Amino acid sequence: MSFRPRIIALACALPLTLAACSSASDSAPTQSAERIVSGTTPTTEIAPTAPTEIGGAATASVTSQEVVATGLDSPWSIAPMADGSLLVSERDSALIKRVRAGIATSLNGPGAEALRRVVDNTGEGGLLGIAVLPGDTTYLYAYITRADDNAVLRMELNGDLLSQPTAIVEGIPSAKNHDGGRIAFGPDGFLYIATGDAGQANKAADTGSTAGKILRVVAKGGKKDGRAAPGNPWGNRVWSTGHRNVEGLAFVADGRLYASELGQDAWDELNLITAGSDYGWPSTEGTDGLPADGITAPIETWAPDDASPSGLAATHEALYMASLKGERLWRIPLTADGTGEPEVILDGVGRIRDVAVALDGSLYVATSNTDGRGSARQGDDRILRLTVG
Repeated sequence: MSFRPRIIALACALPLTLAACSSASDSAPTQSAERIVSGTTPTTEIAPTAPTEIGGAATASVTSQEVVATGLDSPWSIAPMADGSLLVSERDSALIKRVRAGIATSLNGPGAEALRRVVDNTGEGGLLGIAVLPGDTTYLYAYITRADDNAVLRMELNGDLLSQPTAIVEGIPSAKNHDGGRIAFGPDGFLYIATGDAGQANKAADTGSTAGKILRVVAKGGKKDGRAAPGNPWGNRVWSTGHRNVEGLAFVADGRLYASELGQDAWDELNLITAGSDYGWPSTEGTDGLPADGITAPIETWAPDDASPSGLAATHEALYMASLKGERLWRIPLTADGTGEPEVILDGVGRIRDVAVALDGSLYVATSNTDGRGSARQGDDRILRLTVG
């Protein structure tokens, strides 16, 4: 592992504006369910009391590990649900599966049919990030690659049925590589969308392009979905610039937003994201080329062999970062105003695509050994549940 100098920063406060919801739906053919996994998951979960302080121990370890699901096809994003089930997107099959009590059931309905029809899984594209509207699990959002672009869709979720999708953001540049794809709701109620530069590095600094950005949009289940959120720095959808390929977004309870980003040849990055900031691509990579006027430095860097980061999750005590080429789960302890020294807390399971926090504070981890770049073993790909102490 190789680290560059650490730079700690304070996050700016996020607006807490909320909007009302409305709904829309259609209908079409359905798809049958599929039993594919073994293991157990709880049927219900109870959310713990929200922490009053941010910060955790400098070191920690995995105290328990169980297999929740096996036999998945290139899982990309995990969305824990309030009933204890998980929604999991599969990049190449374009299926969203619900994992409950050791059973993975493919969602069906017109939305599922539409995803199979329009998703283009060439290269790194496909069915990527998913997120459920907080407080209203009726609405599911998905980031997908289509033949000519990347887009964010909204679907209504009724049990295991998905409605006909509505595209709320379209025209995000796409390519064989660098498609971004992570989406996450912030504490301000808006949807944050991580995009890649689609191999057109010069667009990353262009505030008029959605390539190489983090976007911030309205997403409430209504007609205003996809519009630029109020308070965005340039009055459009763009929240931050200068990104090569962000695949992880995580909000800390105090409002801080962190993003994990794949570099090119020298350095992968963990960035603290603030409105209107430029994170340097393509003029800088990691801290190479810094300091430079107007460029925000990463708070951590890794050599690609140690990371190649993807999903990112946050508890009150630490950030957890999945890594692909590095085949590790990294823990980065949180402090009241920054982060501590990263450490590896899980390896030996192959490539790791995503990590998500369960309601009880344990972690879900998705492997990525069947995506054409890993070495699949019996049972891959799988979802693991970890407790950390």
